[in-house]
Amino acid sequence: MKTKLITAFLICFFANLFIAQTLVKPADIKMPSIATFLKSKGYDIAEQTDTFVKLTNSHKSLLYMDLDADKKYILFNVNISIVTGTSKAKIDSLVNQINNVGMIRVGYQESQNSLAFRYYFWVHGGYTNETLEDAVAEFFLYQGDAYGLDKDKIISYN
Repeated sequence: MKTKLITAFLICFFANLFIAQTLVKPADIKMPSIATFLKSKGYDIAEQTDTFVKLTNSHKSLLYMDLDADKKYILFNVNISIVTGTSKAKIDSLVNQINNVGMIRVGYQESQNSLAFRYYFWVHGGYTNETLEDAVAEFFLYQGDAYGLDKDKIISYN
């Protein structure tokens, strides 16, 4: 009985050792490190600075990531152009549909005639690379879902 207990303990210990996630503390957050990690996960890094990363996924969708000066969050954002001449009613309808999806928030930027997709990935208590990777993947999925909601074809794909 004692041998089985010790064996079970050792299995759990080593399993936890190999699959444990490492907490990245706010003081250790560096956008170049984030870029390197996301590149290792298959994303293309188009640009990066100490506070900014521009990346694309395998479908060439864009994502801009900006680190808050106080390291409280990383803003995921992208602006998607709207077909010129689209009525405000159609734009408002699409914005409402997208905002009902969940994770991301979308607003219409009249001055740029675009939809502004925003998501705040909170890092003030730390995060794991796995949660960051999941959030990036989810942002791209929600962005794709938003395109699917565009029944009137008001999003410009140029």
